[in-house]
Amino acid sequence: MATDMLVDLTIDSDPEEQPRIPNPLIKSLGRQTLAHRTLSLSPHIKNSTIPFKRKSDADSAESSSESSYSSAVAYPQRAQTGTTSVSSRNPNGYDSLSRPFKRVEAGRGTSAARQARPTPASAPSLASSSGTRSAAGQYAPSPAPETLRVVIPSPSAQLKKEIDSAERVPDAEVKTPEITGMLEKYYPTDAHERRATRGAYPAARKTDRAGVPLIIGTPGPFLTEKNRRPVIDLLCKNLQKKLASIKGPAVTVAKADEKRLAEATTGFEFINEYKLREGVAPISKEFQSGCSCETICLPDRCQCLAQEEDSEERIIAYKRAPDNPRFMVLRPEFMKRTSMIFECNYLCGCEDKCWNRVVQLGRTIRLEIFHTGARGFGLRSPDTIRAGQFIDLYLGEVITTSKADQREKIANARNASSYLFSLDFLVDDESSYVVDGANYGAATRFINHSCNPNCRMFPVSRTHGDDYLYDLAFFALREIKPGTELTFDYNPGMERVDKLDPNAVPCLCGESNCRGQLWANERKKAR
Repeated sequence: MATDMLVDLTIDSDPEEQPRIPNPLIKSLGRQTLAHRTLSLSPHIKNSTIPFKRKSDADSAESSSESSYSSAVAYPQRAQTGTTSVSSRNPNGYDSLSRPFKRVEAGRGTSAARQARPTPASAPSLASSSGTRSAAGQYAPSPAPETLRVVIPSPSAQLKKEIDSAERVPDAEVKTPEITGMLEKYYPTDAHERRATRGAYPAARKTDRAGVPLIIGTPGPFLTEKNRRPVIDLLCKNLQKKLASIKGPAVTVAKADEKRLAEATTGFEFINEYKLREGVAPISKEFQSGCSCETICLPDRCQCLAQEEDSEERIIAYKRAPDNPRFMVLRPEFMKRTSMIFECNYLCGCEDKCWNRVVQLGRTIRLEIFHTGARGFGLRSPDTIRAGQFIDLYLGEVITTSKADQREKIANARNASSYLFSLDFLVDDESSYVVDGANYGAATRFINHSCNPNCRMFPVSRTHGDDYLYDLAFFALREIKPGTELTFDYNPGMERVDKLDPNAVPCLCGESNCRGQLWANERKKAR
């Protein structure tokens, strides 16, 4: 005979004070739904050894279940933890909740279905009170019932609050996506086709060029804008900024030659000191020295001055200008010598305005760059230059000899002018340095050659212990009037020849003693 099984879960209910995790099903079930479910045993539950609870009197359980369930639905606050049976009369309550948990059994009510359900041997008999006790003291269960009724405890205070505050979601809003083997959202089957479409070239447009009329109208505002500055004006503005960056008196350019110089110096930068490149390093300060003079150096005792050969006399390079004692100029006898000028430095005991500090105080005259015609750009001064007066330094990139050889070959291949000066006055070997004024330099870069020059280059040292780095300074050999072009001899040791070399650069100085040729592409020396 089939009977109903009743399981009491009130013992396992949570206490009132224990917090509960919100049930996600409550929002979707509404206030009318309670946690009363009728569960059918699944195959994996049938074989488990979980003990069952039921009352001995099935009739009393059935009679009390309807009243307990009705009171729990109508008055949930009055429901206690007593044993309650679940009723299936309310279609909106129990059936709507228990429907997902029902199992469809084939041949329900037949004896074959009841006999197919296994009964755990270790569980006490829950079918009826007439179960037999085994020899080990355990109850042997009666035949399993056809259905299982579970008694759910009354909701706790926390669950009541969740039920009261729950909102029912309309069934129309609950959309369950159709479950398939592979969703197109995550496993698109047309991914390759879409990728090929994005990467494909657009279709070529066919246009009949012969049928398109050519319409020439008035030029737009871009071509007719009056305030638009030409490129040459921008180059001139950039040239003025470069010239303004030079320290000392102003260096200007002739007004008529500004645009031409701006185009020629687009890749040239004016600098105020040497640019030491890779492989070039000054001597350490520990090996530098200075004189022990006080305030003003004594010419016959200053340790910075060089000595004459086979004599204790000092080589004095400067004297005071006859017309103005504030200016120091080269002595006439010194300008005939091939010697280096040794000036005092920051390690000396003398003052900064010592008479033996001329080159390091900087340029004192103004300079102007102008175009000479066939000889290119030249340099002149709007001021009167005294004989022996310092003009300016020759600056550029200081590079190694090997690097200078490479640049010299490039200049010869391009038939371009060379601006290389060797610093080999004290050390003449492969370890000496070279000054290149092609891309970086001073205004003296534009001084032209002359076989009868009015200027001369002298080596000047301020670091007496360094034989590789020193200054190249231009001095006036005679008085130069304002506006006269400044020139010096590119090859002082070169002699005049009767037959000119066809590969040599012709000399265009126009002097009476012109040698007729010069090697402008060769490396120059200050000797």
